[in-house]
Amino acid sequence: MVLDTGETTRLGRGLQKGGTLNPHSVQTSLDCLKRFCSLCQIEGVKEIAAVGTNALRLARDTDQFIQQVQQECGISPRVINEVDEAMLSFLSVQKDPCMPCDAVVMDVGGGSTEYIFGQGEGPSHPLQTISLPLGAVSLTEEFLLHDPPSSDEMSKLRKEIEKALLRIPPALAGELVGVGGTAATLGSMHLGLDVFDWAKVHGLLLTIDELRAQVKELQEKDIESKKKITGLPSDRADIILPGAMIILSTMERLKKDAIHISCHGLRYGLFYQRFMGNE
Repeated sequence: MVLDTGETTRLGRGLQKGGTLNPHSVQTSLDCLKRFCSLCQIEGVKEIAAVGTNALRLARDTDQFIQQVQQECGISPRVINEVDEAMLSFLSVQKDPCMPCDAVVMDVGGGSTEYIFGQGEGPSHPLQTISLPLGAVSLTEEFLLHDPPSSDEMSKLRKEIEKALLRIPPALAGELVGVGGTAATLGSMHLGLDVFDWAKVHGLLLTIDELRAQVKELQEKDIESKKKITGLPSDRADIILPGAMIILSTMERLKKDAIHISCHGLRYGLFYQRFMGNE
């Protein structure tokens, strides 16, 4: 591993199905991609793999965005569907010796949450995938209109999450694994890291009581106060609460006492698939 880095660009900010991408988010994403491509050039990278997920599945101007990426960055992202997205997250856990063999994998994104059930020693394709329209950004924009959120807003948010989770079977075997930025951020907060450390967060076991305490603290603070929480990046301070509630409600639904935190996720799954022959 030469470098492992990431940024939150919120490409799906304010996006509804069939809508257009936010111009500011488009520019932020393009600038980020250009920086990453420059890093690749410096390191002598010969081949780049790039994919788009929920925001590019929803937007009607996806082709225009991809054309901009091609022109400004010289790469051609492909938009993957919900099943392929879930499979890549699952693959990242399946190939990781730090993670349990029997796993229920969840990946909280900005506009959706993917669930994957499967066996760590079985075939690379998961047994079942479910995509729910629960995202850290989309739920923030729809339900949390006050800062800090009102009790009524919190109640409506909780009911929305619980309603969507009825699609998830309540008795799933296997340990729960959370991949993606929300899970990693909660791990960083739990450890109180001034600077995010992948090595310390990856593989962390976060209990349901610890997560409940985090949710309680987050819902009581305004955004400026959240930015002062050690381990919470300022660019996630306004969206971390719905993401944490998705994970907590999932643990309650599945009756899981703890969740394993993985810092790998889709990017690692894409690497395994593209460069190590894992289809």
